[in-house]
Amino acid sequence: MDKIQLVAQRFPFTLFFLLGLAFLFFLEINKHGMDIQPYTWTFFSLGIALSLTVSLFSENYKPVLIKVGLNLFTIIILLRYCYTLPARFLPVDFYQTIALGIVFVLSAFVVSFLKKNNDISFWKFGKTNVLQLFIAFIFAQVLMLGLSLAVLSLKELFKIDVQHEVYQNLAVICYAIFAPIYFLTNIPDETEKRKQEYTFEKFLKILGLYILLPIMALYTLILYVYLLQIIFKWELPNGWVSTLVSVLGLGGFLCMLILFPLRLEKENKIVNFLSKNFSLLLFPLLVLMSIGIFRRFDDYGLTVNRLYVMLLNFWLYGISIYLFISKANHLKWIIISFATVLLLSSIGPLSVFSITKHSMIREVKQLLTDAHLLKNGKVIDNTDNAIKIDSLTTVKLSGKIHYTIETFGSENIQRFFKDSIQKLSSSDIDKRLGLNEKYLSGNNNFRNSTDTHYFNATLPFNEASIDIKDYNSYLRIQRENDTEEVYKGNDFVVKYHANTLLISKPTDLKLSISIPLKMKLKEILDTNKKGMEYTLSELSLTGSGYILIFNDLTGFYTPKLDSITVTNLHATLFLK
Repeated sequence: MDKIQLVAQRFPFTLFFLLGLAFLFFLEINKHGMDIQPYTWTFFSLGIALSLTVSLFSENYKPVLIKVGLNLFTIIILLRYCYTLPARFLPVDFYQTIALGIVFVLSAFVVSFLKKNNDISFWKFGKTNVLQLFIAFIFAQVLMLGLSLAVLSLKELFKIDVQHEVYQNLAVICYAIFAPIYFLTNIPDETEKRKQEYTFEKFLKILGLYILLPIMALYTLILYVYLLQIIFKWELPNGWVSTLVSVLGLGGFLCMLILFPLRLEKENKIVNFLSKNFSLLLFPLLVLMSIGIFRRFDDYGLTVNRLYVMLLNFWLYGISIYLFISKANHLKWIIISFATVLLLSSIGPLSVFSITKHSMIREVKQLLTDAHLLKNGKVIDNTDNAIKIDSLTTVKLSGKIHYTIETFGSENIQRFFKDSIQKLSSSDIDKRLGLNEKYLSGNNNFRNSTDTHYFNATLPFNEASIDIKDYNSYLRIQRENDTEEVYKGNDFVVKYHANTLLISKPTDLKLSISIPLKMKLKEILDTNKKGMEYTLSELSLTGSGYILIFNDLTGFYTPKLDSITVTNLHATLFLK
């Protein structure tokens, strides 16, 4: 309790955001169908890391008014940012939120050490906090397993009906309340932060010197052999090489951070060699990475992911040059520079999102113009295919329109259409433009480059029969675009939220059925990719007290986000 009181005094705003986020989790778990807006989640999630960073920074100032004022000022800025976010999150909003979260977390490690001659204190502070994060997670995991087993024993021994929400609530208590508060109680205080003494644990030496370093050496060897191969064959590098070089660069810098005390002692020859020469070894591979990136730009065009990779490449150039000149004496600038670049590239008119969006809109306009589909700046209805469009233009135009809609929203290409396209699917837009489907199904290179897989499924009219004699209720489910309420009658209300059907009964508040769809949707997606015809069993989902049959289904899957978006759903639901 004493430590909790110290946390409340030292990090009151962080504690507020933590408890607020936990409260949102409790609402989401226990109030089925409650619509919590994405910007609310963003406010409390980002607020935790941001308030922690500001609190650590404000410890440099003794007046309480300055500390409170800095926190309130940043909270107002965060509120203003969250207020501008849309009600429905698109991938661009998700990417931006993740980027800002990374910036705030990294900043928490360095804001207390911006002055000179405190590299040892910086290393010790970072090591302690990372270690405490792992310990907090382990403790929370043990607590969760122990409490879950206790609840399970009540269910099995005393036949108490335990709902699955009980375990979810326990997870919130363990992971969203206990673990972070425990971590906050163990963050070194102002006096401890400034100490120059340090201890270098043996496990860190083993991790950095005997595990990570050999792996990085193997990566370096593989990449240099590949570099010699493409020079010998005089061919362009594979675009995937960017991932390997990025892992090598970031992994090498991580090794340097872990082994920093050995670098100060100057006794280990391997560490000394790494500190002095890693930047030189990395530089030719960075050139290889640059060529690979620009090859991807040339092949497939500009996307958010590729712009981020390009900025990572430029940052690796800059930090490598700095570490070579400074002889790797001030490693905190690795984190400071990375957080700064990520922040500047994620907000404002010069962010990767803004640049990519305007580039995509410009390319879509140019392709529409080249295909003679624009008249007075508006798209000509080419449903009857009066204007013939070649295969290359078809694939490029469809891919860029799909990427723009999926990432930034349909309003960004609305300018090219007379009528509203808000309720149109990407396939509907393809048809209006007269884009030949055989070209799109036969050449998916561009669509795959945007990391999006589209699927559609329709149940044949005379497929098969199903036994429904034990089921009392019959519901027709219909969802188009972003509608949440997919059925409403006198007896039942059905809502669609996060790939889950939530069924309630106004006359019986205790009745609540949840039907998760994600795994079934992935099965349908896999079948769709194989080009097979659907059967009733493939489009039906049977659970305790229900049978759900998909009659018509369209949507898309984004592997990197592991997210499935259903744009159109017609289904039949039988309930006992």
